[in-house]
Amino acid sequence: MRLLHGFCCKTTRYLSATVAGTLLSCSVFAATPQYGGTLTTVPGVGLAPPSAMNGFNPLLTSSAYDSEAEGLMYQPLLWINRQFKIDYGLSVARAIVVGPEHRTFTIRLSKGWKWSDGVPVTAADVAYTYHMILRLGPKFPGYASGGIPGEVAALTVVNPYEIRVVTKRPVNPTWFELSGLNQLVPYPAQVWNKYSVNQMVEQMTNLNFFQVVDGPFRLESFHPGRYVSMVPNRRFSGPDKPYIHRVIFRFIHSPASVFFALKSGTIQLGNLPAPLYPARHQLKGDRLFTTGPPWGFNYLGFDFDNPHIAFVRDPLVRQAMMHAINQDLFIRILGYGHGVRAFGLVPGVPPTFLSPEAKSLLSQGAYDPALADELLGRAGWRMGPHGIRIKDGHRLAFTLYLPPGTIRGPTLLAEMLAKVGIEVRMREKPFNEIFAQISDPSNRHWQAVYLAWSQSAYPTGGSIFKCGGTQNNYHYCSKKMDALSDKIRIQPGLQALYRFQNYFTEQQPVIVLPNMKIFVEAALQLHGLSRAFSPLGGFNPQFIWISRG
Repeated sequence: MRLLHGFCCKTTRYLSATVAGTLLSCSVFAATPQYGGTLTTVPGVGLAPPSAMNGFNPLLTSSAYDSEAEGLMYQPLLWINRQFKIDYGLSVARAIVVGPEHRTFTIRLSKGWKWSDGVPVTAADVAYTYHMILRLGPKFPGYASGGIPGEVAALTVVNPYEIRVVTKRPVNPTWFELSGLNQLVPYPAQVWNKYSVNQMVEQMTNLNFFQVVDGPFRLESFHPGRYVSMVPNRRFSGPDKPYIHRVIFRFIHSPASVFFALKSGTIQLGNLPAPLYPARHQLKGDRLFTTGPPWGFNYLGFDFDNPHIAFVRDPLVRQAMMHAINQDLFIRILGYGHGVRAFGLVPGVPPTFLSPEAKSLLSQGAYDPALADELLGRAGWRMGPHGIRIKDGHRLAFTLYLPPGTIRGPTLLAEMLAKVGIEVRMREKPFNEIFAQISDPSNRHWQAVYLAWSQSAYPTGGSIFKCGGTQNNYHYCSKKMDALSDKIRIQPGLQALYRFQNYFTEQQPVIVLPNMKIFVEAALQLHGLSRAFSPLGGFNPQFIWISRG
C-alpha cells in the first residue's frame, strides 16, 4: 500500500482492464500500432494529483509516485488482474502450490524471464528480496503487511526455479498470496547484494544502480525537481514490449498547472483537475475519459497522540463526523457526479470484498446531521459561542493540513462539520512536507490530514491501523480491531474480512470520504489507453502507441 495525496503503496501490479466509455470509443478506430515517439505525462496520472519522484529503490521508497517508475522497471512475482486473480502469463511465477494445511506455499517460477544483463531471473532473486526485508525491518515500506515476514517460519530455495515458503501457522491462502507473497518481487541479487543498506540509501537516484532490470522500461535520466525519463528495456523478456521510445514524467506541482501544460502541449497525458472540468472544451487536441475510482480510500486522519485533539479518541465524536458529511453533495460538487460513496477501508467498486452490511450502508447512505448532533451531545460537547461546541473549556476544533490544489474538498468538509459545531482550520503544505511530519514518530504537533491510501489486492489496510504498526502514522490503537485483523490472516474465505470492515466502519479510525473517479485528458494521437490504465490505479505505458500523420 502507498500513501497518496488529494484524491499510499505499491505491493501489487495490476493488469489493465477496460475503462469507461469515451476512451474506448475514441481508440477502437485506430489501425495497426506504430512504434516510436515520446510520451510526456506526470507522476500520478490516472491515480492522484501530480507530485515529484524522489527515489527509485522499491525496497526503501514509500511514495506511490516513486512506485510508478519502480513498477515499470521490475516485473512482479505475481501480477493481479482485474478479477483479483493471479495472471501467470504476466507474472514471474508460473504457479503456486498450497499445502493441505495452508502452511506450505511452493512458488514455481517461469524459466523465460531474464535480467537486462542476460542473467536469468531465479529463486535466488526472490530469496534476496525476502532477506532484504528481514534486514530492513520496519524501514521496508510494506513491513508486516500480508504476513511478510512475521508469519514466515522459513523460506527455502528448492532449486533455481522453485521457492518454498512455510508459515508459522495455517493462513488464509488468498490473503497470503495477494497481500504477502506478492511483496516478494524479485530484484537483481547479482548486482544489489554487494551493497549495504546505507550504500543503497545513498544510491536512491543513481541511474547506474538501476541499470539491470527485468521490466518493460529502464531509467534514462533523472533531473531532481524537473522530470524523469524512461526508455524501453530492449532485453525485456515478457510479452507486450513497449511501442513508445521514451516516456517522460514531468514534475508539475499543482493540478491547475497540469491543465495549462495540457493546453500548451507540454504534456500529452494528464489528469484534468475536477475544478476545471467545465473548462475541458478548451483542450482542443485532447479527449477526455475517466478512470477509477482508485482502489483505496480517501480520508480525514488524526494524530491520536496529540493531546490538543484528545477528543478524536472518542468514537462518538468520530461517528458524528461521519454522519455530518453529505457524501452525495461531495460527489456532485467535487466530482461533477463522477464518484461513489465510501464509509470503510474496503473499496466499493468493484464490490468483490464488501460485506453485506457495507453494501447496505453504501445503498442507504449515512448522512444524518440530527444524529451527529445527538452523538456529540452524548459525548458531552455542548454548543458554545459562535456555533462551536465546548467541553470542559476546550473547543471542538482542529487544524487540517492539506496538499496544494485540494482546497475545495476540505472547504466543503469544513462547512459540513461547522453545521454540527466542529471548527476546522485549514493549512496548505507541500505533500512531501506533510508526509515527513506525519511519518516522524517523534512529531506530536500535527493534528489532522486530508489524504488517501491505496490498497493492496486483498484490502485490509496493511498495518496502517495496527497498534504500533510500521505504517500507523496516526497512533490509533484498538486491541479488538487488531484481533479482528488477525482473524483475516488465518481464516479462509471472506467472513473474517467482513467482520473486520464492519467494525472499522463503526469505529471510523479515520473519517472515510467519498471516492472520486479521475478525469484524464489524452492527446488524440495516443492509442492503447484502455490497456494502459487499470481501474485499480495502475499505469502501464508499454501498451500506449502514438500515431503520426
